[in-house]
Amino acid sequence: MCNYCSNTIVFYGKDKSKLSVLLRKLDAAFNSRGSQFYNFMVLHGYGNREISAVIDKRDFFTSCDTKLSVKEDTYSFRLDVETAWEPHMEIFRKVLQEKYGNVIRMVYMAEECGSSIFINSDTEGKFLQERYMVDCCHNGEYHKEYFDSYQETVEWLRGEYLEIGFGKYDTIADIEEKVNRSVFREDDDFFYLHRFEPDYSYLVERSVA
Repeated sequence: MCNYCSNTIVFYGKDKSKLSVLLRKLDAAFNSRGSQFYNFMVLHGYGNREISAVIDKRDFFTSCDTKLSVKEDTYSFRLDVETAWEPHMEIFRKVLQEKYGNVIRMVYMAEECGSSIFINSDTEGKFLQERYMVDCCHNGEYHKEYFDSYQETVEWLRGEYLEIGFGKYDTIADIEEKVNRSVFREDDDFFYLHRFEPDYSYLVERSVA
């Protein structure tokens, strides 16, 4: 059985008409039977052979906005998907390029703890602001907290672990070592601090294209 990577995608752009078409097709795929990714590509005119070469049928949608949001002159909507082992964003990039002429853009967050995948491609934080995540368990209580900055993370840690001194120059490794040494005693206790990184693979792809 595969591990699943949780992904939040935001599609955005200034062309309301094209975004509406994409949203309508994603919503139709979301509410369809069978492989939602397969049906999404069928709705865009792809044939079975081409679809089978790029999708993983274990992937599925978990939620999809039903209407566009607008801020200033930019429209957007959100899609959440679960994918096997890694993000699999190349499917959406393919459709945006080949069917929408890259008029629609996308940013996403991906999280798969088992493979240490923590990605936030929204480097400017326009739609997805989270940059750090605390993942911990103590005395059987599981916690997951997200933060927009390192300073916000440190301030939360200072309030949560009053007996530990955290410095603003502590590294992630420093913080994990302090908490695990000072607080956790049970075999099932753990503490991890993760940083979401940009999608460097996509940047490489764009530079080569």
